[in-house]
Amino acid sequence: MALHKRLRPLLHAGRVVRVDHPDPAVWAHGVVDHDTTRAVYAVARLATSVAQVPGAVRLPGLDPGRRYRVRPVADVPAPATIDRSAPTWLAAGVTLTGAALARVGVQVPALHPEQSLVLEVTAVD
Repeated sequence: MALHKRLRPLLHAGRVVRVDHPDPAVWAHGVVDHDTTRAVYAVARLATSVAQVPGAVRLPGLDPGRRYRVRPVADVPAPATIDRSAPTWLAAGVTLTGAALARVGVQVPALHPEQSLVLEVTAVD
């Protein structure tokens, strides 16, 4: 409930973005604040994939010239993963430009089917 209250202004007033991913079992979308200072993205694995590792997930809609801190949303249980160890950036987050996030993205853990990861993105000017 606290998470929803904290994100409610963004979720209700932000711009919805869809994320294309080559794996049809991976579904991702996000909401970006109109001033592009923050965003939240959800990445879900809907079913078992042909490939165990889903590959990088792009995060579109951000300002290409701005730097952003990406990290899993706090106070949410970690999703069940197939990985023996999660990508190292998940523990402390990672800072990348909006251009890098849109073109390359971030490597997410190999989620079990019907699991999701919520990422919070904040500008670090």
